[in-house]
Amino acid sequence: MLNQSGGAMADIITQEDLLIALQHSSDPRLKLSIDVLDSNQKIIDTLNCGLTGGSMSINGESDVRRTANFTIQPTLKEKIKLTENSLLWLNKDIRISVGLYNSRTKEYKYYPLGYYVYTDNSGTYDATNDNLTISCSDFMKKLDGTKNGQLGTLIISYPTYEENEETGEVIKYNSIRNAVIETLEKLARITNHRIDDIGEYKAMPDYNESWQQYREENETCLTIPFDQEFSAGCSVLSILTTFRDLYPNYEMFFDMENNTFICQLKPMCYEDDIVIDNSFLQRALISENTTIDMTTVRNICEVWGQVIDADFYSEECSYSNNIYSSTIAGYEEDYYNGDIIALKIPSTNQENAQLNINSFGSIPIMNEATEEPIKVNELKPNNVYAFKIKKKRVDKQDVIKAYLLGQWQVHAINVLTNGKKSGQFVKSSDGEEYELYSKEYFQKFYNCERVDMTIIANSPFTIEKLGEIPDIRVSGEYENITSDDLAADRAKWENWKNSRLTDNITITTVLLPFLDVNKKVSYKRSDSDVEHQYIISSISHDFAGFTTTITMYRFYPLYETLLKEAGTHKVLSEFSHGVLSKYTHEQLATVISGEEL
Repeated sequence: MLNQSGGAMADIITQEDLLIALQHSSDPRLKLSIDVLDSNQKIIDTLNCGLTGGSMSINGESDVRRTANFTIQPTLKEKIKLTENSLLWLNKDIRISVGLYNSRTKEYKYYPLGYYVYTDNSGTYDATNDNLTISCSDFMKKLDGTKNGQLGTLIISYPTYEENEETGEVIKYNSIRNAVIETLEKLARITNHRIDDIGEYKAMPDYNESWQQYREENETCLTIPFDQEFSAGCSVLSILTTFRDLYPNYEMFFDMENNTFICQLKPMCYEDDIVIDNSFLQRALISENTTIDMTTVRNICEVWGQVIDADFYSEECSYSNNIYSSTIAGYEEDYYNGDIIALKIPSTNQENAQLNINSFGSIPIMNEATEEPIKVNELKPNNVYAFKIKKKRVDKQDVIKAYLLGQWQVHAINVLTNGKKSGQFVKSSDGEEYELYSKEYFQKFYNCERVDMTIIANSPFTIEKLGEIPDIRVSGEYENITSDDLAADRAKWENWKNSRLTDNITITTVLLPFLDVNKKVSYKRSDSDVEHQYIISSISHDFAGFTTTITMYRFYPLYETLLKEAGTHKVLSEFSHGVLSKYTHEQLATVISGEEL
């Protein structure tokens, strides 16, 4: 009935599934099928049991995505004794399916709940009531040190590149994807995996139609940005998550169907079909909780990244004919791919600014995120900026460019706005006036050059509606962010999470065991006359109460996605006629281009 894209649940939710779920509320009979697996994931035996209680949770934001506990009534008592030689023991894994009784066919239909390992030696048998209780979690527990996964090797190294020992020339850059695969296969002996590319946004087909060309011109866009080392006592999972978190918006989990380890971009669900619509959810609904925790709402994300460690530095720099020229001792022969050069800038840049070090030749200064020349006035006098040299192969020739990383401390801000001018002005300590909530306002009062504005016209959490509520991200994984452009990407992602995961709703329905997280549904809240789309973020099944509790957040397409997929008319329709009438055609063109008004 309803197709789905990507994910760990069955490919199709059928009309039969929905009817059984509704029938089950009046005839709540459950069974549990437990496939007992050996170390090679081969089925040893299958136990079919009555399911009398317990629960299961699925959390799309957790490394260990699935946890469960079950109270069952075994049919073969001799096989479930908690002894070393029994089927249910610590050296066994299990695959679980829950069966719902179909009163029309008089048979049970089974739905997979995933693969599990026992946790904390959890398992008790109550002989009086003939009940067995077991607690388990998904296979991430084999990687985080709970069951397995802790490493004793003194140092595990993952270099950025391999080089010729004699000449020092780079032979091969090491990709993040290959590092993840190597970790899985060599340290965890996991070969059943699907690992997507990890790297810069511009190199991903999800975000850039010209991603192939970008990869050809940027050979390091998918590579480990700096050497990684891990000491004894760390876990396999800690290594994997380090690589995952080098760039925002990636997730790792074991899927429910085949226990495949998956690393991928978190689904934004822009083009996904609705898996269950409002009409069904209203029939299955038991209760609704629309409380929003306003203490968790944020609409500004400020990211402080790495303190840039430059390879070469000079305060002697001149500016003439739109070229920044400097002589740096020790920087010999020619520009070298990957070098980071820091200069104290003497003057504000004009359009198409260039760099010339040691008279090697003038090269353009570029924005890393847009692949365009930096904007006018982006470099301010008496500030120290870092530039990364990149050589690219274009039409079989080397093209050399200098990419602006930012100032010594990587710093970027993302602001959630409705895109409207405030018409109010505030004065800074130096007497200058700035329009409230303009880009210049945030640059001045947050002392940050890289400020991006995310426009979601109908969000209830914009700065215009709530004022400034900042979220400061610093230290830890953020120290891995090596440029203002990458920090801006991360700030955009974190700010989007802050403004969507807080706009959520929790509903309780009849038991729906076929649901999974990161799926799109439609639902009309009890206090609204309009249906909205939501994305499921967590699920909890109560097998004793025969219910499912679903937490889901409101789906807000990003501004640029609306523009791309729905067109200009759809984007402008997000604004009222009264608002649009305030602006000139030129200003509306600014809105359409994705910038603030």
